[in-house]
Order: sequence, then structure tokens, then C-alpha cells
Amino acid sequence: MTRVLIAYATRFGSTHEIASAIAHELNAAGLNAHAAETSSGLVPEDYDAFVIGSPLYGGTWLPSAGMFAAIMAERMKGKPVALFSVGTLMLKSPARGQAEHREFIGGLVEVAPGPNVVADIVFSGYFDRSNLPWWLRIIDRFAPTPQGDHRNWPEIQAWAKSLVPKFESP
Repeated sequence: MTRVLIAYATRFGSTHEIASAIAHELNAAGLNAHAAETSSGLVPEDYDAFVIGSPLYGGTWLPSAGMFAAIMAERMKGKPVALFSVGTLMLKSPARGQAEHREFIGGLVEVAPGPNVVADIVFSGYFDRSNLPWWLRIIDRFAPTPQGDHRNWPEIQAWAKSLVPKFESP
């Protein structure tokens, strides 16, 4: 049975919920998927495939996710890897959100060329103004982000299901 690690970083829990939904879909399809935070001492050799995700803030992932992907790249070499970002920029400008995600993924693959990236995507996230630090609340006043849960669960589930044939052992 193909063992899949969904390694994620999260600031407020939204990405954790997406990672759990991905794990659920992969498990329902017959894979052995496990979601865990990137900072929890994960061993890539224990897995056959990977999904790595993080919120995207200012064009970059949270440090623990980026570091995990870069440091573990050699240990994941040859195994299929799918990458996802979560961001609210997608709400205001889907084209800019996609471009920001693609630019980050391109830079990540350039820095850590080992992983066999078979899929990547950016999802809209959850935005709660009360979670923002004071300085981001000031910025948000000038270009307010729509409050609420903007995650598209059917899209997340469909993407997870699309990974199954890419991850299944021959």
C-alpha cells in the first residue's frame, strides 16, 4: 500500500484542515495517508509519496514548510511530490494569486531540485481579520480582504482524488 505524507505548515489552522481533507480523500481511495505538521520530526524514508502545503504570505510559504521541502528534497528524490499553497490573494485577483504561487514553486524547485513534482495548486483560504497582527490590520484597512471561509471543498477533494493515480505504486 502506498504510504503518503501530507506535510503542512499552518498559522491559524486553515491549512491543517485542508491537509486533513486531502488525507481523507487519499485514504478513501485506498492509499495510506497521514497528515502532520512540517515541524514534527518527519522521516521521508517512511513514505512513498508526498503532499506539502502552506499558506502563502507575501509570496512565500511559512518557513517550516519551505525549510522542510528544501532540506528533505534529496531524501524525497524520485518519489512523487504534490505541492499546494493557500492564500487570500486568490479572492481579489485569481491571476495574481496563481502567479504568486507559481513563482514561489518555481523558486522552491530551483533551490531544491530533488523532488519529482507531479502536481501543484493554490487554494483560496480562510480569512479572519481578528487573527491578524496589529500591523497587518493597518494594511488590510487600505485593501480589505473579504472576511470568511473561502475554501472550495469540492475543488480540494477533486485535486486530492487526482493525485491517486500519480501516487499509486506500480
